[in-house]
Amino acid sequence: MKSIEGGFPSYAKFETTAPGSDYYDPVHFQKELDKIWFKTWLLAGREEEIPNNGDYTTVQIAHENFIVTRGSDGQVHSYYNVCRHRGSRLCTAESGHFSRGNIICPYHSWMYSGDTGELTKAPNISDEDEGFDKNYHSLAKIKTETWDGFIWINADPDAPSLQESFNLPESWSIYENYQMHRLKLGKTGTYNVKANWKLLMDNAEECYHCGTIHPELSRATPPMQPRQWVDDQVPDTKVIKHVGGMELRPGFERVNIDGEAYRPVFPGLTEEEERKISYLHIFPHSYICMASDYVFIAAIYPVKADESVVKGYWLFDPDVLASDDSHIQDAVEFWDATCQEDWQACALAQEGNQSRSYKDGGTLTPIDWRVADFKKYVQNELKNN
Repeated sequence: MKSIEGGFPSYAKFETTAPGSDYYDPVHFQKELDKIWFKTWLLAGREEEIPNNGDYTTVQIAHENFIVTRGSDGQVHSYYNVCRHRGSRLCTAESGHFSRGNIICPYHSWMYSGDTGELTKAPNISDEDEGFDKNYHSLAKIKTETWDGFIWINADPDAPSLQESFNLPESWSIYENYQMHRLKLGKTGTYNVKANWKLLMDNAEECYHCGTIHPELSRATPPMQPRQWVDDQVPDTKVIKHVGGMELRPGFERVNIDGEAYRPVFPGLTEEEERKISYLHIFPHSYICMASDYVFIAAIYPVKADESVVKGYWLFDPDVLASDDSHIQDAVEFWDATCQEDWQACALAQEGNQSRSYKDGGTLTPIDWRVADFKKYVQNELKNN
């Protein structure tokens, strides 16, 4: 009998899933926010989304919202989207531009520096007023780093650096040929999913479902063929997971619906890289899909215990995007269809997880071994943080 992806590791086994309540209980959800989401590096977008001084975007994670902005020094800075006066939300739009780099509260016009977060102006309050010092009213800043064109944020002031957490650059070395730092956004998309964030990542961790719900993906990269695993010399970390590559079906030139080549491959790829798509998962919420002529990224953000938002990014060679006859729709349609199929399945799983009959959870098979690994990651973070 053929096996999905050519098999599974020797330690894979039958085991239980997490209890059903872990996917809808608001108390458990809050624990996950406190011990996982606000304790780790999270994907906040791409650098080209905020190319100029004063440009900003925002990131919503449950009840928290963060401002990510480009400073006059060219660096990216991030803050809680909260005025230090009376707690008003500062930015109501998902993205925009701060004139002269100043962040101004829409409620009482307190003004902050986008470079430092320092309070620079509080109308009708004198610097001489006793009991008030601007230096104690700066925006709450969070850690921000960039790597390979991606922006990462971390709300934990005591968190290790991105380099330490991701084991950079060693863990990223096998993806250098894709030169993601020079790729540019050709398309973004937002998906609202009526499912717990973990169900979305569980879904990404296995291809057991691919033959059932993904006709487009299964046609381009058949799930019954062996997966090309990453060499042990490029080890995983707690959050960086090398998920290997899937080879194109014979006769297909690209990872899309019809297999046709609409763009040249990225310069510098090996012959093997030209014939496969590689996957990198970054716990707790994102995955990167590297094809030979585009890269697709999905970043999952929790809204409520039973609701999530997914931001999709499609990256292409800037020369392709600049050409008059550029064609990117094949890649966009391919992953849009795949995502829609995934999110529908996750919504159905959410409904079932809330059943009384599922309170003790379900069963993970050896084929679900990466789902089991993700379950253990979540449980360990809840226990140890």
